Amino acid sequence: MAALFFIAALLVYWYLGPKDTPFISFVNLANAFLHGRIDQIPELSGRITEPAIRDGKFYVIPPPMPAIIILPAVALFGLALNQTLVSALLGAINASVVSRVTQRLTGKLTLQIWLTVLFVFGTIYWYTASHGGVWFFSHTVAVLFLFLAIYETLTQKRPLVAGLLLGAAFWSRQPTIMTLPFFVIMFSDQWLPEASGPADTSLLARIRLKPLLLLAAGVGTFILLSFAYNYARFGTLLDASQNFRPDDVLKERWFNHGPFHPSYVTRHTEVIFQKLPVIQSEAPYVRPSWSGMAIWATTPAFVYALFAGFRSKLAIACWAAIIPTALTVAIFAGTGFAQFGYRYAQDFYPFLFLLTIIGIGGVLRWHHKLLIVASVLVNFWGVLWIYNFDAHGFLDLRWVGYG
Repeated sequence: MAALFFIAALLVYWYLGPKDTPFISFVNLANAFLHGRIDQIPELSGRITEPAIRDGKFYVIPPPMPAIIILPAVALFGLALNQTLVSALLGAINASVVSRVTQRLTGKLTLQIWLTVLFVFGTIYWYTASHGGVWFFSHTVAVLFLFLAIYETLTQKRPLVAGLLLGAAFWSRQPTIMTLPFFVIMFSDQWLPEASGPADTSLLARIRLKPLLLLAAGVGTFILLSFAYNYARFGTLLDASQNFRPDDVLKERWFNHGPFHPSYVTRHTEVIFQKLPVIQSEAPYVRPSWSGMAIWATTPAFVYALFAGFRSKLAIACWAAIIPTALTVAIFAGTGFAQFGYRYAQDFYPFLFLLTIIGIGGVLRWHHKLLIVASVLVNFWGVLWIYNFDAHGFLDLRWVGYG
């Protein structure tokens, strides 16, 4: 089933997608790495998209993991490498991983297929993986690593490997580091085992540090790499790239309190819960809102996540990942424009998907199928509209997004 979903996703993502993107920042960055540089090389690059500029050098704002992944391909094909095709390929690999996760969580083949279809074709991940542009490629890679980390946690249960995979997601999309509580909770059977000695054994005495240290070592490897990378670029351990955007960007109205500020939360909640398609009086009457659409509008089946409650360790762990991650992305000035859906939510989509599985339960009823089909149709509509009916708008500079 994993192989079939890989083939199906690759064909659909590629043939219904745009086939190319002018925003190949990660191909450019990988090319720079191969030339011994960490800044984009104007004379050896294509379009340099929304760079961070310091001392006359151009740096890619998103973390570099996507560029590292495609290093071998760039070494072979150079700047001719099609970043959109690579994105579709990685999205297809993720489809296989999602199918394995659903197999782990439910024993019924029919339910596994419906649930895998839900994420692969019923969420904005379809639109994102088909896109291939710089910001969207980051999401595609980060979600893949998150699902790999989840699969490792549910199957082999090796804290070090799970930590490394989460660290790789972090070096693709930094807010994903806030999902760490999921893994701490899910590995609690290793670092806080059931008492096997006297009944009065204290909680503190039962704690085993090794699993926590292994998890921390995996994540910490990429945090240290990030420190070194940022220090080499900006002379600071923390990522200051948002502060080195071109002045004309930083002066835009959405940066009225700088790149990050708590007052921006309301901007994000409006998109998350309220944004709907644009209704107009002339044909085609309904079109996507480029400023985003509510999560429940693009994936109606996610409503079943609300039925997961806090009844299991897995559900508690998922909520512990979603809440801090959502709050972290919500303090950023931009909301993801231009986009289909709310793309920042993909930083916690894998955990929202797990909650949906829990909420649906072991029996697939007619209303479950109805909302899954509705989710697929909505995303099919979005992909067709953006990549096929409004190709000019897609290629416009607006499509680069903001962070």
